[in-house]
Amino acid sequence: MNSAARAELINSITRLEDHQLQIIQEVAAQIHGSTNASDAYGLITQCDDAQLRQIRNIVDSMLRPVVELINPQSSLVSNSFSAEFKARLQAHHGTHTTPLDRLAFENALAASCAAEGMAVELAPSKTTRFWDLRVDGEQFSAKSTSAKDIKLHELHISKLSEGAWIQDCRSARMRYDGTMTLLEEFLAAVQRWVVLRAFRLKSAPTTLVYELVEVPMSIFSAVTRLKVQEFSSDAPRIDVHDEQGMALQLLLDRSDAKVTIKKIPKDRCVVHGTWKLEAQTGPLIAG
Repeated sequence: MNSAARAELINSITRLEDHQLQIIQEVAAQIHGSTNASDAYGLITQCDDAQLRQIRNIVDSMLRPVVELINPQSSLVSNSFSAEFKARLQAHHGTHTTPLDRLAFENALAASCAAEGMAVELAPSKTTRFWDLRVDGEQFSAKSTSAKDIKLHELHISKLSEGAWIQDCRSARMRYDGTMTLLEEFLAAVQRWVVLRAFRLKSAPTTLVYELVEVPMSIFSAVTRLKVQEFSSDAPRIDVHDEQGMALQLLLDRSDAKVTIKKIPKDRCVVHGTWKLEAQTGPLIAG
């Protein structure tokens, strides 16, 4: 990269917002192998052409337009959270054509909560059961999905939990008892359950939409009212209703040994925020 291109890159960086600049500093330090993440401009002068192209791609991504829609009633997302989250999304798409995966979402969520001034603690290990991070004392389960069959008006969680015990169940009573024990443990461990959904609309296929949705934990109370006989199938698929109507569909998948939750009505959840990124590529079309 010649001196003019290097100067142009530095000029582009001066146009970034504070949250974006901080990420560029971190990236520049990481790819240069430096422990000093406070001097992006100094690091850039030391980067080789390949390293500079990587930084250039991220900066260009950050300068592309993002439409933010923040729920004014959100108890999680406000301006500082959204600024950090937006910057993380943009940085990701400077080097990736695919949406954030679960681990990247967890990191972005943690960084955004911290930017909001919340106390954040990651789970002790990646194998910690049920929860992923603790925010102001509340344990969060963080899921992400970019499945091709995303439904705009309902949520589908492909794996609530591993369930090796399902394969050993030979009766409705065993499946019922196993489900109720799992649910009790899940509700004891998790206070908030958030899902990041990534998709494109048929009406705007070049726009990648990220939607941060929180599923109310109260929706699981209807599961505790199920009867043993509803678990008579080897692979139960149970529609769970409460006084408000459909709450969710519960599946015990014996072949994959997992518990799946489907058909959660989105209008019973809280959409904390939506971020729309332009000029992305890929087939993620939501129906």
